[in-house]
Amino acid sequence: MTRKRVLLLLPDLAGGGAERTTLNLQRYLDSARYEVMIGLLEARGDYLPSVAPELWTVPQNRTLRALARLCPPDSMLRGMLQVPLLASLLRTYRPDIVMSSMADVTLPLSFAWHFLPGLRRRTRWIAREGNHTEAVLVEAYPSAFWRRAMARLISRGYGAADVVLTPCRGVADGLVTHFAIPRAKLTVVGNPLDLTSIESAALETPAIPLPGSYIVAVGRLQPQKGFDLLIRAFAALNRPDLSLVILGEGPERNALATLAQEFGVGARLHLPGFLTNPWPVVARAELFCLSSRWEGFGHVVIEAMACGAPVVVTSCPHGPAEIVRDGVDGIVVRSDDWEALRDGIASTLEDKDGRRNRVINARLRAHTFAAPLIAEQYGAVFDGPSALPQSTSS
Repeated sequence: MTRKRVLLLLPDLAGGGAERTTLNLQRYLDSARYEVMIGLLEARGDYLPSVAPELWTVPQNRTLRALARLCPPDSMLRGMLQVPLLASLLRTYRPDIVMSSMADVTLPLSFAWHFLPGLRRRTRWIAREGNHTEAVLVEAYPSAFWRRAMARLISRGYGAADVVLTPCRGVADGLVTHFAIPRAKLTVVGNPLDLTSIESAALETPAIPLPGSYIVAVGRLQPQKGFDLLIRAFAALNRPDLSLVILGEGPERNALATLAQEFGVGARLHLPGFLTNPWPVVARAELFCLSSRWEGFGHVVIEAMACGAPVVVTSCPHGPAEIVRDGVDGIVVRSDDWEALRDGIASTLEDKDGRRNRVINARLRAHTFAAPLIAEQYGAVFDGPSALPQSTSS
């Protein structure tokens, strides 16, 4: 049987959810059926060293790549330069299936698609959107004019794909409501997680010194993640025996440290930065907390559940409340509400029997997102003539 050539497109291999999804698909898609290559606009990112050089590729035109690097990340010129770069990637690899992840790739690819009539006839295009698209636009474009312009581009770009794939129902609904993507094009499949590797990595020695008892959170230090709310909730617990460890890096580092000082918990806030293996830290925590104002899915929630950490998550749009069944796998609280977050954390810390039962359920729930299982569902989307019914995994 001839294997289908699959090209998974990303801007780079930075340490995010779309990148982890792509790497897990490359590893777990059936190698007897698919020959999988990762296509990058730039050869950079935290995960790049973990991928064998023969498993990823970049556009051959070094001059255009260099010019694109000089442009601001969200500039129109950068997007225009990415159109021929993506076209050259597709001409070189000639995939049977191409999956673009993130608008940074999908939008320029929708323009490149017009210059590839031969490939359009033989190549199935899956546009994967894993984020809360409307919230991203609001954050990135303060101007209503530019938001409307980008919304039209998103509608046009994603609408050109054969299938638009999302990891949860909330993201799919948002694309229909705010960007007029036809529901018939949409398919929901949860993200694939390499739980075997995560569970093994959680047994390793932590890469950082740990305080005695602590709550842990993981994510980029930016407003989306709601770490300011978490610090306020943590301070209101009035538990001097506990520390708060937030793993990740980002522009809010100094602001969060200052906030912790203002609330009197500066000495108990630990910001060790990005860790290649955060799971030993998560596994040893009293609980894991996701305090986000919005998400696209919430990879890290499932990963924490697989590590055996009790979880408290916000009901933010979208993803976490679809993953965690309140009172069964963990505790779900109102989003953007530090008092609700404090109460959810306090009840989890106090209810030891309930916490133990939820951890058992959470491990079982996490395994419904195991990479081999989800990779099969992706394979069905890749092979199918049209979008599939929404998956029950999300």
